[in-house]
Amino acid sequence: MPNRPDAPPTADATLPADHPARAAVRRAARDGLAAAVLFTAFAEVTSHVRAVRAGSPWQDDPYDAVVSFTLFLVPALAALATARSVLLRRDEPQPHFRIGQLLRAWGLSAALIAATALTDWTAVALRADRDRWSGTTPWLVVSLALPTAAAALAGARVLQARRLLPPGLRGRREGAAAGDWLDDLAPVAQDLAARLPAPLTCAVERAVTLRPFVSAMRFTRRHVVGLAGAAAWLGGALLAAAEAVGEGWTDPLLWLTAASVHACGFFAFAMLCNATLSIAVPRANGRRRGSARAARHAITAAALAVPLTGALRAPLRPLIGRTATVPALAELVLTGAAVAGVLTFVVAIALGSD
Repeated sequence: MPNRPDAPPTADATLPADHPARAAVRRAARDGLAAAVLFTAFAEVTSHVRAVRAGSPWQDDPYDAVVSFTLFLVPALAALATARSVLLRRDEPQPHFRIGQLLRAWGLSAALIAATALTDWTAVALRADRDRWSGTTPWLVVSLALPTAAAALAGARVLQARRLLPPGLRGRREGAAAGDWLDDLAPVAQDLAARLPAPLTCAVERAVTLRPFVSAMRFTRRHVVGLAGAAAWLGGALLAAAEAVGEGWTDPLLWLTAASVHACGFFAFAMLCNATLSIAVPRANGRRRGSARAARHAITAAALAVPLTGALRAPLRPLIGRTATVPALAELVLTGAAVAGVLTFVVAIALGSD
């Protein structure tokens, strides 16, 4: 019998407190956090310290486009996963959905770091911007081995933990059906509040049981697409504003284009993360209509195409002509988004959007 809309998740199997996988999951969380911290420091220095960036092989697009997103996405994902990972310290059985989703989160964080490192190594192999290399370049290349090794170790920890899990928990779908990240928001808040003074602890305990908190969780699940879009546009606008101040931009269209590129990238990542990690899973009767599901896939694909098209503007120049002006760049990314969105919608409808 289907659950009522926004009903509590069905009971999920648990991982016993003495299961050998528990220690492996904690190690995966520890090394995943270490890799995220190391990568964030490396990316921040090599991207924003002018003296270092000047000799970087990966300072221009399409290489720089990758780190411009992962520099924000990796620490954000690691912060969320770290907050949820505090529940792993509890000496009690852990629900399968929590273990599975946390391992996917740390695995995704390691994959993003590895993808950025691979992009940077590609720039080195292709001798990108060779005329700008300086005495700092060899040191940059050597230091790139640090986040590369950290990502490899973090990924290996995740794979090791998954191998120790019961066979039923290794699949992606089981945890998604039983619960999502919002289900753990209350216990995480209670766990963190336990370290505060008693009055604050009691206040948090009461807050997470009140109707407004429950209503907020229900609203988030039902409107996750709109909320992700609003948050993405806010983040994109703020990031573009910071770039405008730092670079001395005076063209409003340049700011709008940059904000759109950043916002679309953040939105696409948020939607893909929600689909992969089950952050906020709507609980409603029945299935979505095929056209609605296809439209959702198309919007995500169109958003993802915006930063990808912008990053690949140099390789595409022989096919599309000059993209040096802001209007030409805006036209390019909008065209890429439209093509990706329409193709995805048609394919999703043809395949039934399953």
